[in-house]
Amino acid sequence: MRITVGQCQVEKITEQTTSFPLRQLFPDHIDEMINYPEDAAVGLSIHSWLVKTPKDIILIDTATGNGRNRGGIPLFDHLNSDYLERLKQTGIAAEQVSLVLMTHIHTDHVGWNTHWNEGEWQPLFPHARYVCSARELAKCQADPGRQELYRDSILPLIKSGQLDAIDIEQSPLFSGVLRYMPTPGHSDDHGSLLLVSDQQHAIFTGDLMHHEVQFEHPHWNSVFCENKPQASLSRRKAIDWALEHQAIWFSSHFAGASFGRVRYDGNQRYQWQTPEEE
Repeated sequence: MRITVGQCQVEKITEQTTSFPLRQLFPDHIDEMINYPEDAAVGLSIHSWLVKTPKDIILIDTATGNGRNRGGIPLFDHLNSDYLERLKQTGIAAEQVSLVLMTHIHTDHVGWNTHWNEGEWQPLFPHARYVCSARELAKCQADPGRQELYRDSILPLIKSGQLDAIDIEQSPLFSGVLRYMPTPGHSDDHGSLLLVSDQQHAIFTGDLMHHEVQFEHPHWNSVFCENKPQASLSRRKAIDWALEHQAIWFSSHFAGASFGRVRYDGNQRYQWQTPEEE
């Protein structure tokens, strides 16, 4: 599905889908799950967003990647997905991508930065600039648990001179339409991306939320949040921005279409509205 935002076109590139027990995803909030069965599970998706602007071909986050050593974790370890074929089905070749924007440096958001070629990990997008938070990069470099990720998905970009590590609080405007908004909490310097084109708005929220139930319960923190109070504040900040600007919300992990809008219901509670419900 192709979504129009002003003069831009947005498409989802799916890597894989899965399900996750609700109580394991939000373990701190089990007491509030009285309306959900004990065995309730939610669908999750891992994907990228391809944004075509009048100037550039941009990829927001790059999923997990094939052939990675990820400690035997089934969801991430030595994948063999058809992600590249799905990218080609959009009509875009890797050589055409001019910009890759990372919301944060976690394994399911940076993997297809590179591919295995000629006996080494090399940038998948040879003509692209890659952009990440400088603080996220420093944390990754210092984290013993992410050295494999650093070596196969980040270091090749540094070696090729294609990586720009920036202060996302001072984000430049990319392609005239996109800039970072700091939304820390899930990770130390997590950044959502705001798209404004012809007075239409969208927000790409990375791991700010993992499931749409968090609109109804924005204080629910997932098991993956590093700083839970900060993550909750960032969710409310992004929701308020999306409401104020009537923005399309593009999630990194919602199942189905993975995009929609947030609304207030009659009781002044946040509600998620899918494209089919508009």
